[in-house]
Amino acid sequence: MDDGLKKRLIGAAVLASLAVIFVPMLFEEPPARPPPLPPLPSKPPDADFASSMLREEVPAVTPLAPATPPAAPDATAAAAPAAETPRTGLTAWVVQAASLSSRENADKLVARLRAAQLPTPDPELVDIQGKRYYRVRVGPVVERTEAEGMLDKVSEIAGTKAQVRQYP
Repeated sequence: MDDGLKKRLIGAAVLASLAVIFVPMLFEEPPARPPPLPPLPSKPPDADFASSMLREEVPAVTPLAPATPPAAPDATAAAAPAAETPRTGLTAWVVQAASLSSRENADKLVARLRAAQLPTPDPELVDIQGKRYYRVRVGPVVERTEAEGMLDKVSEIAGTKAQVRQYP
């Protein structure tokens, strides 16, 4: 085939492909306009924060009183009521069952403790001297005596010597 004929055929093919691409664009409708944006918020005031806004009194938090079992009535209790000391801090207690290096073993222990109706959260990931452990705890409970009451049961289920710890 002649060289000039080849160039003419290639040129015709290029023109035909351009026509196929661009001619439909001439007959299309223009794209829809996007919805308008909401108005910008108003400018904040130039003045600094006014301390006059803090003049309202905020009520103090009432501390929790420790739960005590009702005492047996006796002659001295009738004469003067016992003065209860209010709880001064928000402390709680947990029973630390174990610190395990395997997440799978920690999850199994949590499942056994939950099956025994003990309040057990998911294992907590901790780093101890550069090593990762999964700490399994039961609680928290408000009273230390309640945590100490769960100690033997947790030790038996976990197969370790559980410990009562302050929370958090």
